[in-house]
Amino acid sequence: MWGVKLPPTTPVVYSIFGVQRPSGKDDSEQELLIQSFTELITDQPRHIETLEQDTPVPTRIWLTYWQSQTEYQQWWTSEPVSTFWASLPDDAGIYREILAVPPGLTQHGTNNGDRLSGGIAHLGEFESVLDKSGYWGCYYDRMADVTKENRFPSPVSKKPTRVTSPLTSIRRGRVTLPTLPDNILFVVEGQDHTYISPEEKNHWMDNFDKPVEDWIGDLVAAGPEKGILDARVCYDPSSGIYRAEDAEPRALNFNRKAQLFYFLDMEAMERIGRQNAGHVKLRRKFMQDYGPGGVALELSPALCLWVEASILKGRDVECEYVGCVEGTGLLGLSWDQAAPESDRL
Repeated sequence: MWGVKLPPTTPVVYSIFGVQRPSGKDDSEQELLIQSFTELITDQPRHIETLEQDTPVPTRIWLTYWQSQTEYQQWWTSEPVSTFWASLPDDAGIYREILAVPPGLTQHGTNNGDRLSGGIAHLGEFESVLDKSGYWGCYYDRMADVTKENRFPSPVSKKPTRVTSPLTSIRRGRVTLPTLPDNILFVVEGQDHTYISPEEKNHWMDNFDKPVEDWIGDLVAAGPEKGILDARVCYDPSSGIYRAEDAEPRALNFNRKAQLFYFLDMEAMERIGRQNAGHVKLRRKFMQDYGPGGVALELSPALCLWVEASILKGRDVECEYVGCVEGTGLLGLSWDQAAPESDRL
């Protein structure tokens, strides 16, 4: 297993932008919006995952990675970008979620030590984390700022609920979220089957495809009551198909895909991982087959899996939704207990 060593004093910045294509809205307008934003973002961040999300609302997503806040701010405040954002109509259907994370509160783990893995792999240097793999709590141990005395639990005593509304209901105007509670965990789980051999593909389909599908389905269905604040199952449409085109869910049919999750905190992620019997079995089987001496190693494996987990401080999260469908992303949460007053911007 490989991790990524980041520059010690530079926050990593995720910027997540989405353009929605809800039913009933002129799709040609949204395509023009996508083209315009693509021209602004291309070649600016250190890495971009260009993704599609089919449900609950079809959305083009740019999951982007910046080496520093300075890099991001230089782009965000540039004249073309600021003009574009200021000119958006009140029903534009576009959002941004900007997450700044200190290097000591994030980790990137992958089975494949090359640049095929996710975005944080493009911000630092690979290092072995074999001694911090394969056991519960290993993500904590890969984060320099996490200690046994402080595992960054959520300060919220009552979980939020998710707002339900018709998918055609659009909240016009600009909505900027107030400061969120500390220690929300942002997770990217990625899979890339692009370069696997027919033999490895057969092994994967026989042993892992259905358990992975079930695990992702369980996460999506879990909801805030189990500590999963939001889940987005996405794919790279340019990566090609690796399983039957009519298989469901469609998003998992593509070679390269990623799931984006917001958990209440790290403990919420670990708890569901430990309690889900299918995941426990899947995890054990993967370590057996792809670990040292595993049968998959005889197939010269080219499979690439990665997990990024980042603990967020509320003051370092900026979210804005412009004319989006009600319930989009973190806009769709109703908090019974607000963040402490001292933490507000």
